[in-house]
This record gives sequence, structure tokens and C-alpha cells, in this order.
Amino acid sequence: MAKQPAVLWAQRESNILLTIEVDDAKIDDLKAEGSKLHFAGSSHSEKYEATMELFDEVKGDELKKANGTRFIEISIPKKEDAWWPRLLKEKGKVHWLKVDFSKWKDEDEVDDEKAPGMGGFDFGGGADGFDLNSYMSKMGGAGAGGIPDLDGFDDEGAEDDMPELEENDDEEAKGPSTSGLESKA
Repeated sequence: MAKQPAVLWAQRESNILLTIEVDDAKIDDLKAEGSKLHFAGSSHSEKYEATMELFDEVKGDELKKANGTRFIEISIPKKEDAWWPRLLKEKGKVHWLKVDFSKWKDEDEVDDEKAPGMGGFDFGGGADGFDLNSYMSKMGGAGAGGIPDLDGFDDEGAEDDMPELEENDDEEAKGPSTSGLESKA
């Protein structure tokens, strides 16, 4: 009897991203038709199989896969661009299916990617689109003239406002407190 492999999933508006976790997998069958996805494969002496009734239809003929040593990654375009509330047609939790948070995107995150920067700022450069120097200059940070001029701050005479510390002759005469500990000499 074939085992059910662990499956991680994430989505974009136009794609479903699946990761089937099987060590050294050999794929015997992988196809998507309509709203069904079928996987059959083996690893060493174990057989694995999964058939999933997806939430909506996908373009199975455009399915892409990549094999790793411990997983199979699959990208399947959705028939219609839309955010699905879940991966499977049936509601409910299944023990072998988990969300892949490292690949997950929400609708509002995609809007941020399309807009130039966050909060109306264009962060410029960098692989992830974030340039700290550009950000700091736009926020009024170092070198941007946004730092207040502290040269006019008058700290002279501040010590006049502080009271003098008083020495307590009684404490000095006693020596350091041992708090019940013996001193080693």
C-alpha cells in the first residue's frame, strides 16, 4: 500500500505552489486535470501516492516541476486568476497538508510589490528592492538634513542643578557589607 506524502502549499493569484516531501523521489506519475492533481512515486523501497481534489480548476498542461534530493516542487497555473481560500475543495484539516509560509503571499503583499516601495517611498536598489541609505535619506536620517541641530543645546550649567553627593562616614567605618558571606583572605 502506498503512503501519503507530506505536502506543503502556497499560492499566488495565478499559481499554486506545492512541495511534496519525499527523499530521493522517483516520479512514476504526475498529472493535473481539471481540479484534480495526482502524484505517484517511490523512494528507496517505499511507494507514495496522493490524489487531491483542488479548490478550483488548474491548467494541468502548464504544470512545472523540479526535483530536489528531499522534495519535489510543483507550480501549477490556476485556470482563473483568483485567491483561493484553501487548497482543497473540501473544508477541513488533513494531517499531511501544511502551509508553506516561506513561499506564501497574501493579496495585500502583492499590492505592496506592485506599488513603488512602502508607504509611498521608493526604496530603490537591492535584490529585495530595499536600499537603507535611500530610505534613511527620505525619512530625514543621516546626511539628509533631517537631523536636528544640537549645537545650540546648552548643557553648561547643568551640573549646577545637581546636588552634591554626601559621604556617609558611618558606612565607610563599617567597611564593605558581607551579607552573611565569609571573606577569604
